[in-house]
Amino acid sequence: MRGFRGTYCFLVPYLVCFMWCEFSVVLLQSSSAVGLIRTCVAYFLFLFALPVLAFGLAIMILIQLFKWFLELELTKMIVTLVVCAIPVTLRLWTRFSMSILDVFRSLTHRGPVKLILLCISMVILFFSIYVYHAEGQKVYNSTLTWNQYSLACGPPAWETKGMAQTQIFCSHLHGHRITWAGRFKHVRVAETENGPQSVINMLPVFMGDWLRCLYGETYPKCDSKNDTVANLTAGPASGPAPLSLPILLQMQEEEELCQIKALAKNTCHVKRFDSYQFEVTVGMIRDGSMDAGDPARDIILIASNEFQQVLFKLKPGNMVEFSTKLEGRLGGRAPAFELKAIHCLDCVSSLLTGRRHVKIERDWRRTTMRALKFAFDFFFSPFLSAKITA
Repeated sequence: MRGFRGTYCFLVPYLVCFMWCEFSVVLLQSSSAVGLIRTCVAYFLFLFALPVLAFGLAIMILIQLFKWFLELELTKMIVTLVVCAIPVTLRLWTRFSMSILDVFRSLTHRGPVKLILLCISMVILFFSIYVYHAEGQKVYNSTLTWNQYSLACGPPAWETKGMAQTQIFCSHLHGHRITWAGRFKHVRVAETENGPQSVINMLPVFMGDWLRCLYGETYPKCDSKNDTVANLTAGPASGPAPLSLPILLQMQEEEELCQIKALAKNTCHVKRFDSYQFEVTVGMIRDGSMDAGDPARDIILIASNEFQQVLFKLKPGNMVEFSTKLEGRLGGRAPAFELKAIHCLDCVSSLLTGRRHVKIERDWRRTTMRALKFAFDFFFSPFLSAKITA
């Protein structure tokens, strides 16, 4: 009526009232008379208890801050606040001085809304492309078997076509998501990522050692470790009662750290931030038997850090079933694929035989559709409701 003027004064309050009306209808459908009376009394008492709750919350925050100071976290908090204050300081400085940001702002001050809408549209576009690209990516039911792949892209094909021509020919199989079985041989660390360690290595030695001890862990004191281990290995007959298994494992870990402490020449370490990438060698089975002396029939699986506990429990010779996607150097010697899932078929440990360990892959499409359904139902239910089909 007024050329869409007064949106904040009329449209927004109307939408808020409509939302609370819908919310009240949903709540009243599953409410009883006693519950409504109890709720009214509780809201009446809440008005008087609100100052007490606010005072109690402030006291709890002060106590928590005091505990942080007692736990010697003050230095770490100050370092973190200084790092976080750097971009804020730069932002305040550029606001009151001429800079490149001021020039950019002067060029776009006439159309900020268009610029914001363009950015939002591009984000939504690329997000939609990624969501629908990931649709159906978690199915590993290709009919391609290892025997078929070995005959077409393995040593028999190398003898007739040559390795280069075989690789070009087998590139047509790129994208197959398969599930095969083989014998686990060994695993090795292919790559280690540690962000804090990379930053510390760029700093001066004295500052790096200080940050390493601030954010990392201290090596154990190794003066009396040998005597303690000797007492533990002597047996329960010549000393106190035997310790539990977790304590023994902790003592063993500290003993290993003592052995490496003399070589590391440092008092602290940041190894808890390590993230590993593993190379798993699997010997493939052909016609019911495995040629252990032919490494050309092996497959290299690139496993992320989330498979660490599973891979460390596998023994050489265990029969494993794994899922992967054919990509990379297909048709070459010992092809390398990314490990998507693994399952031990003949392991004794119940941790390995009970379930299939799958790489975490977010289902962005289903999550997005559920979020849209929730938003639609929140505003329009029970009059209208959304239904998502698989």
